[in-house]
Amino acid sequence: MDLCIVVHIKSTYDSWKAIFDKDPGGRNSFVDENRTRVGKVDDKMAMVQLFDVDMPKMAKMMNDPNSPVKAIMEEHVLKQEIYTITKMAPPGS
Repeated sequence: MDLCIVVHIKSTYDSWKAIFDKDPGGRNSFVDENRTRVGKVDDKMAMVQLFDVDMPKMAKMMNDPNSPVKAIMEEHVLKQEIYTITKMAPPGS
């Protein structure tokens, strides 16, 4: 599954991005990390595209009370909006 995540940031984009790049939750074990894309909307918002996401592995990491991601999310992320990405034919095709 391919996802687009809108990240509403509590801290700053730069501090959030530095931690995102370190991959403390092992994101590379459940997504195609070579295709991961991150874009800065402004200092309080980012958009992340994840491809070929293994949803059960991602859910396990996100729901693990001992995951380092929990504390990081609390400190840096206000909320996330998660959307699926589905390829479609151009209109009129």
